[in-house]
Amino acid sequence: MVRSRAFPLLAWAIVLAFGAPPVPAQSDEETEASREYAIKAAYLYNFGRYVEWPPEAFQSGDAPFIIGVLGKDPFGAILDEIAGSKRIEGRRIVVGRFATMAEYTPCQILFVAASASPQQKAAAIKMPQQSAVLLVGEESGFAKQGAVVNFFIESNRVRFEINTEAARRAQLKISSKLLSLAKIVGNKN
Repeated sequence: MVRSRAFPLLAWAIVLAFGAPPVPAQSDEETEASREYAIKAAYLYNFGRYVEWPPEAFQSGDAPFIIGVLGKDPFGAILDEIAGSKRIEGRRIVVGRFATMAEYTPCQILFVAASASPQQKAAAIKMPQQSAVLLVGEESGFAKQGAVVNFFIESNRVRFEINTEAARRAQLKISSKLLSLAKIVGNKN
């Protein structure tokens, strides 16, 4: 299958437009992790542009678009930089950070960091079935467990898989352009 490279290039363009945060003397491994999360942050922003939420996903017509992070935030300042300079569907972007699901408040995208406990991950997977939340993770098998999107690394590149059934249950419509760039997976049965 031939896939367009426009979306990954767009992600890099966003990263380059914001500039990488100052990187004090870091090891190659730390620098690579910074790049990985800058790319993932750019993808989260673009997911907001290529997914359609039902109107009831927002409290009002001028409510912000909220990107939440569950667990220890691996993005540093990059999500805040995106939120400060970009909009999604004309809405300002707000970043919410939640140490646990008990702290969670409604958002449109919820990124579940690898640092979240297994209990928090399980609670997050159950949550979007009742609400229009694009649940995004970064742990092997997370999309098959019921998340909508999951990042993975393949040939030193950030890739993602989409569980279309989970998206349907969450009342989200994913653009065919975005689907063409993803590995499509289903729930474990």
